[in-house]
Amino acid sequence: MYKLKFIHDDDLTIKEFETKKEMDSYIDKNNINKVWHQVEKINRVIPNLKEDKEQGE
Repeated sequence: MYKLKFIHDDDLTIKEFETKKEMDSYIDKNNINKVWHQVEKINRVIPNLKEDKEQGE
């Protein structure tokens, strides 16, 4: 997952995308590449349920 943060009408706007390709397409379509923007890649973490169970015992 990717989060795109950019300035839109003097407000910070945050959009989320499943893939980098979707985000890049959105940036190109809305001409954001010349506006201040920040990209954050979110790695999904899957908890290890076995460890959690052992710690709870």
